Amino acid sequence: MPGSAPPPRAVDAGSFVVRLGTAVGLATLASLAGAVPATLRVTSVAADGPGTWRVWLALAAAALVPMVAAVVVLRGAREGLRAFAGPGAGLRVVGVGLWLASLLVGLTLLGAVLRAHTHQHALAGVTFAFAALIFAVASAVVCARIVALARSAPDFARRGLVVILGAAAVLALGYVGLRFVRAASHDAASYGAAGTVVDVLAFGLAAFFASRPSLIARRAIALVGPPIAVAVVALGVTTLRGAPMLDAIGESAPVFAPVVEFLSSR
Repeated sequence: MPGSAPPPRAVDAGSFVVRLGTAVGLATLASLAGAVPATLRVTSVAADGPGTWRVWLALAAAALVPMVAAVVVLRGAREGLRAFAGPGAGLRVVGVGLWLASLLVGLTLLGAVLRAHTHQHALAGVTFAFAALIFAVASAVVCARIVALARSAPDFARRGLVVILGAAAVLALGYVGLRFVRAASHDAASYGAAGTVVDVLAFGLAAFFASRPSLIARRAIALVGPPIAVAVVALGVTTLRGAPMLDAIGESAPVFAPVVEFLSSR
């Protein structure tokens, strides 16, 4: 008699509820953390507006729904990338990170040189495009070679190489960041653009840490997180009723402006 197939397992609804609750709770904490730079800028512009903590809650409320979506997407991306994990996965991640850091630093310096020495915008654009393509390919080859050498090196040499390359990448990124901040501080028109870059980076870092797999099934976060999210939204939306507040956010934190305008019109 042929064996019958085992009955399908029931969906673990409790697990889904816990995952959803932790996503909301962690997204709330991440929104509060990611809204700190924008809060400092908005309160410096709207000196006669609401208090700092109310501005902070208002910006966190505006970022909450996008943050929940980002946390859920990054969780799925992390789980999907596990299929590609295997021997040497850590070194591949280091290689990709080193390549991205080299692109950011190299293309930033290339753009600065072209801006200083090329007065024809069309020529500068074409030169930048071809030079960027060549640099990206060459940098990818070099990073792949570094990963290959590190894979065949002894364990202590591999760790030392990763530490040295990581420190060099951090220093180079810090140098580029200082140049960016200095340029933005001397150009009033770039103030809003600089704030947008900072806010996007803060949002991304907060979402990245909030999507860690070790936090997915924390029942305490799933229990406490949603009520805190409701409180943040309720207190934050009440702060978005005044026109001076909306103008200050549009000037100093433009990345929050679309959501803020939507919430203020409800």
